[in-house]
Amino acid sequence: MEASHFLIIYILVTHTLTSGMWWAAGSWMGLSRRASKHWMLSSACFGIGLLLTVLYADSVDTVQWMMAGLLVVVGAVSLRRGMQTFLKLPETACEHALVTLVGVGFALIVALPMGWRGGGMAACTAATAWVLARLALECFRPLRAEFGPETAATHATLMGLVVLTFMTTALALTLPQTPSPWQQLPRDMVYQWLVMGSLTLSILSSFVLGYVVVMRLVRRLEHLSHHDGLTGLLNRRAIEAMLDREVQRLQRFGQPFSLLLIDIDHFKRINDRLGHAAGDAVLAAVAGALKEEAREVDRVARFGGEEFCVVLPHTSEEGALHAAERLRAAVAALDVRWGDEGVSVTISIGLACAEHPTETLSQLLRRADEALYQAKAAGRNRVVLSMLPAAA
Repeated sequence: MEASHFLIIYILVTHTLTSGMWWAAGSWMGLSRRASKHWMLSSACFGIGLLLTVLYADSVDTVQWMMAGLLVVVGAVSLRRGMQTFLKLPETACEHALVTLVGVGFALIVALPMGWRGGGMAACTAATAWVLARLALECFRPLRAEFGPETAATHATLMGLVVLTFMTTALALTLPQTPSPWQQLPRDMVYQWLVMGSLTLSILSSFVLGYVVVMRLVRRLEHLSHHDGLTGLLNRRAIEAMLDREVQRLQRFGQPFSLLLIDIDHFKRINDRLGHAAGDAVLAAVAGALKEEAREVDRVARFGGEEFCVVLPHTSEEGALHAAERLRAAVAALDVRWGDEGVSVTISIGLACAEHPTETLSQLLRRADEALYQAKAAGRNRVVLSMLPAAA
């Protein structure tokens, strides 16, 4: 098998797989369809552009080479637009249009009629290098913030190598008579290594993009598994895991904490009178008020139905009472609008302080639940503190 045949097969297999991968990512994996379409188009354009350069490597016809350069520029623009969509960056449509018009316009209007294949390809490769350099610069901070410095550095390094490859190619095409080390090598060898290097960098870039896509999906699933879908608060499983850790800290280091069980007063009446959609609006409003008033170290969760749970680390009885009253007052000040009607909401709170290592989590939850029951029996819209059992 000749080297050109191997390159053709390699290009077809590689870019067919990557294009299919982005199609599947947008269709089945829940990735932004707009971003995946851009990346699929980018992979297809890069693949067809490389394929044309291999098929017409020895051709004197300039049209195929100009078409290959045009496809590479479109591929770079699509790659950048996909990243801008994925990372929610400002779109740069005017810049893309200007770079494309300058690079591709020069190639089609000046280089093609004159048969200046090297100049046309140099314009296209320079435009591609500009787009990819801008991509590397604008994506570094968002990638570092969301996926860590290693991912951002890897992406920037790969983009830098691609830009260096395109800039070197543009200079070699623009200044063909300038002495350079690779001119001492056989032309076919240099050409094959250039195509192989471009393919390798394309594959590595696809791996980096695939990694960030998978990591975002994993984090999204982790968030869904630990948070309530309606209120955005932690769910019961997540808050119980945190309570277990707080109990272990109490047993090992004697660090106290407090627990609030909160119930919306007369919530069933709201559902019966206004409907479940109004009840959901009340739940969301109460959740927002609790989260807004809680400290940064506190953990707020939806415990089930209209019941919430707040964990106050390193908080003893006096501080917990102040925090509970602050939460109760914040919810009482709410005026939830539903149509033309305002819905007033109050909450009852049962408070239990964990200060003795011998008390188990189930006993603590039982004390808080009993205090909540007493608050509702005493007229609601109040905080009741559970006293420690005599044994403790």
